[in-house]
Amino acid sequence: MRVLDALLELVEQGELRPTAQAVAERAGVALRTVYHHFEDVGALRTMALTMQTDRYREMLREIDVKLPLEERIQQTARQYRRLFEAITPMRLATMFDQHDSPEMAEGLRQARATRRDHLSATFAPEVARRSEDGRSFLDALDLVTSWDSWNYLRTSLNRSAVASEKVVILMITDLFTPGRRAAASRR
Repeated sequence: MRVLDALLELVEQGELRPTAQAVAERAGVALRTVYHHFEDVGALRTMALTMQTDRYREMLREIDVKLPLEERIQQTARQYRRLFEAITPMRLATMFDQHDSPEMAEGLRQARATRRDHLSATFAPEVARRSEDGRSFLDALDLVTSWDSWNYLRTSLNRSAVASEKVVILMITDLFTPGRRAAASRR
């Protein structure tokens, strides 16, 4: 739909809270057309989040658990770099609405659950071996691969996407091999 595409285009260009009028102008439709299809701008944003989530869910491809751990870590970090770079404009825009909109909050919860399920499947053998702390271990994986961590690297630390991917690889690797760095530093 042109209206949703127009909203996403405006957000991707940095206008995080475009007005209905701006969306209508970008879509080349009358303002009343926007309100004919959407109750309000919040409903439009929620639908745009859903549409974007569906588009980008395909970016998380299944990673074969039989691959060496190092390869799975690298593939995971690469997929998340691409995903987070694509969704960041809309994710920033949703920060304004997530506390006031149950629909927006639910959409974000579903997106996080999808990514967590991807992690759980990708690293199933390693999580299963940690029977006593498997959930905490998965929580740690979830944290270091979250959009919030990514955004911190990109905006607060001003790291490039490639440098941020390297940090994510380092963090995941260290979760799986905590003694590796300590042993290397003793040599």
